[in-house]
Amino acid sequence: MAIEFFIKSTQAAIPDSPKLGDIIKVTWNDAIRPAIIFLFVLATAVFIWGLIEFIASAESEDGRTRGKRNIVYGIIGMAIMFATGAIITVLDNFFKSIGP
Repeated sequence: MAIEFFIKSTQAAIPDSPKLGDIIKVTWNDAIRPAIIFLFVLATAVFIWGLIEFIASAESEDGRTRGKRNIVYGIIGMAIMFATGAIITVLDNFFKSIGP
């Protein structure tokens, strides 16, 4: 009786191997999502800095050009981070739908 209990308890302690969906979920939640959020905030800061630079140097053509460039870079960065997040979400939903 004690041996059967020992065998059953050791069998229950062995975890199942992770599935692809589990690995993607952990990677998404722990690495990719925070990186996308950080880069989106960074792109937003570049955009705001470009606005400030554009307004502050209204008399200088060079300053306005730098401000416009930073505004465009910020918008492009935000669009890339938004698209990356959307693509990862679509892939995550796809793998969830085909999984068990």
